[in-house]
Amino acid sequence: MTTLKFHHIGRPVSLATIADNPATKYSSLFDMYSLDQQNDLTIPIELHAFGPNCSLDPLIQEQFHVAFTVDDIETALQGQEIIMSLYEPFKGYRCAMVLENGQPVELIETSLSEREIWGDGIFRNSVLYPDGDQR
Repeated sequence: MTTLKFHHIGRPVSLATIADNPATKYSSLFDMYSLDQQNDLTIPIELHAFGPNCSLDPLIQEQFHVAFTVDDIETALQGQEIIMSLYEPFKGYRCAMVLENGQPVELIETSLSEREIWGDGIFRNSVLYPDGDQR
């Protein structure tokens, strides 16, 4: 059995909700905008807005997802209904999304610290954000 450790919550929002925030990042790979949202409980919440050319599964674009880290992502993905294929958006961080009881769930295997993941720079010039775009 795979051990899961809570990592973050992803929440779809309208583009108007995050478009004017200078910390919003744009991914041309998925035509997706993302913004890390701060809160009093320090729960990592990432807001996502999707453009008309987004190739991600509609469930990812429409529903909340919860993300968990795992020690071995290949093992965790075995037998799962995968709705976003395994990829490495930036060095040291691999992820995929599965459908569990109709709910999108992100699985992550990473060697990065939380500071590196949520920091301002690890994503720059990566597969996910090739131009280091921050809008």
